[in-house]
Amino acid sequence: MKKMKNYFMSSLAIVGAISLIIMACSADNSNNTNSTNSVSKYQISSGAAGNFDVINTETGVVKSYVRLGTSTTYSLITTTVTQ
Repeated sequence: MKKMKNYFMSSLAIVGAISLIIMACSADNSNNTNSTNSVSKYQISSGAAGNFDVINTETGVVKSYVRLGTSTTYSLITTTVTQ
């Protein structure tokens, strides 16, 4: 029984090592232009009375939102294309 357990553990270790080698060899290190990076894509500026603007730095679209009364609900009031 102990021999079978050792054989099973060794088999799993070999399969794991082979899969790591395959994953490392197949990694794509090239810069893919289709990949999307959303870091710094949006900038948010706050205004008076809880109003705020959201700027999409890729497209140049600015969306302005206003708070509806004292609730936590906001409504889109304007959309401006700056580019």
